[in-house]
Amino acid sequence: MPPRKRAEAGPSERSTYPRKRAVQACQTCRQKRIKCDNEQPACGSCVSLRIECHYREHDRSTFDPASIAILQRLEVLENLIRTTNPVLLETRSPAFEGASSETPYNSDLLGSPALERMGSAVPYQINIENILKWPVFQSHSRGRTWTSETTTCAEPQLLSISPDFDQKESMELLQRFFRYVHIYNPILEVEKVQDYARNLAFNGLAWDAKSCLLLLIYALAIISGPISEVVLASSSAEFRRSESFLRAEAYFLAAQKRMGLLLCRSGMVEAQCLFFGGVYLMMTLRPLEAWRVFVQALACSEGPFNLWGTHSTQVEEKSSLQESIYWTCFKSELELRLELNVAKNNSLDLTYPVLFPSPPRTLAAQGHIEWYFYLSDIALRRLGNRILNYIYRLKPLESPVSKEAIRGFEAQATGLLESLPSSLNLDTASNDVTDRDDRNSALSFILNGHLLDCYEMMYWPFVVDALHGNLVPDKDWEEFALKGFRVCVRRIEKNEGGFYYRHHGTWLMLRSCTRSALVLTAAARHGLTTLLPAKWRAAVEKVTQMLQYWKDETKDVADSLDVLTGLMKEIVNETSTCGF
Repeated sequence: MPPRKRAEAGPSERSTYPRKRAVQACQTCRQKRIKCDNEQPACGSCVSLRIECHYREHDRSTFDPASIAILQRLEVLENLIRTTNPVLLETRSPAFEGASSETPYNSDLLGSPALERMGSAVPYQINIENILKWPVFQSHSRGRTWTSETTTCAEPQLLSISPDFDQKESMELLQRFFRYVHIYNPILEVEKVQDYARNLAFNGLAWDAKSCLLLLIYALAIISGPISEVVLASSSAEFRRSESFLRAEAYFLAAQKRMGLLLCRSGMVEAQCLFFGGVYLMMTLRPLEAWRVFVQALACSEGPFNLWGTHSTQVEEKSSLQESIYWTCFKSELELRLELNVAKNNSLDLTYPVLFPSPPRTLAAQGHIEWYFYLSDIALRRLGNRILNYIYRLKPLESPVSKEAIRGFEAQATGLLESLPSSLNLDTASNDVTDRDDRNSALSFILNGHLLDCYEMMYWPFVVDALHGNLVPDKDWEEFALKGFRVCVRRIEKNEGGFYYRHHGTWLMLRSCTRSALVLTAAARHGLTTLLPAKWRAAVEKVTQMLQYWKDETKDVADSLDVLTGLMKEIVNETSTCGF
């Protein structure tokens, strides 16, 4: 793919802010997360409730250049999607069964309809369990439970934690946390957390949210770090016998005892605790437990924080932080829900929040690259949800995929790419493992993975139809299927540098790469070699080696390894028999 040109703003453009004022909901509607009609001086919702209506008015002269640049780039995305093909903005699809004609659609900031609760029977659902129901996998997956209860290792020996903390060690762990964990989810106020740590060093552990948060921070800091620190062993299970894991687990268990006190409260620190508790469980490959904690974090972040009714800079900063916490919890919960199949007996709610979180006024001090990454990550999640909302309504042979819709989604992805700053350029992102130590490279690495998720969603119906013999004999349809198989190989190649690196998204990476490998092997079994990239065998072999490393730590990975290994043996035998 040729590099895309990105227009760089000149000095005069950077110093001004010519954008038109964006429509913004009143504070009450923002709190309720409902559509606001923006009527002045009071919106219709507040008039009907007979309450005072307030709008947040920002003096943009106080915004630093980084904040303005981010808002300008968001406007590019808004304008792009507002002018996208009308197919993408349709409010109803005749292929979607079970939707009442009165089902409301609310337009969000980007001009697309709010996503609905989808029915659970989705032919094009994208997860491993759905793939393993395909006929080609029946003989290999029959009798397996495919449980996501992951820990198969013995319980670790518990270590004791001293109630007194050395301030120097505490600050070192804090710095490690901010460098290797916080940059991906900037939902903490750094100065406040440092104050919590100083207070903890002086007064010792307490049974409150602040002590719980610090214990989780220390646990995450211990098991996080640059990819250059990874010592490759024969199996990831060796990690659970290491001193680092035992120490981190002791901190986590101490924090876990305090989490029960947080469940009946609503507040930012409480939501932060629950979220980072979920992150720790994800890093130790316990996804089902992590999902349960993310659900609690999301519920806690939705609670009223008593921010409304007054106007001050402090209130606006708290509101911005609340929005960030909510978005972060939402993304993490949804990613796991889509993979774990926890909603298979219920509805699949793909509704996303209406607004982007507001950049903090202290953005320059916190680092604007992290916020470019954070908002881009949110934009990709929104794009992914719009794609899922479209394809999950389709039924093979009954409601054909609109080529215009897919091209529209491709245009949105291209527009998002072109809106990124040069420091997060995904076109030039390297696969070199050593580059992962660089902050910008690590952020680009993650965005690249989420962009591939979006492309996989776009082309998924064509891949599924090709593997079931339903592909329309049309050049465009075949091209979309070809792109889908290419995405499978690209995903494996792009993620190879992080195959043996433990982080928040490790389990999700294992799942997505395994899914890609299963699709490639299924295509080979169906004789679709003309659609497969030349490197597909090497890509599948890389995934097999990755699963071999993690199989002792989680049962579903071990099961996936058995299926993939069995399929590749059959393909090799068939190839040998045919004399190729």
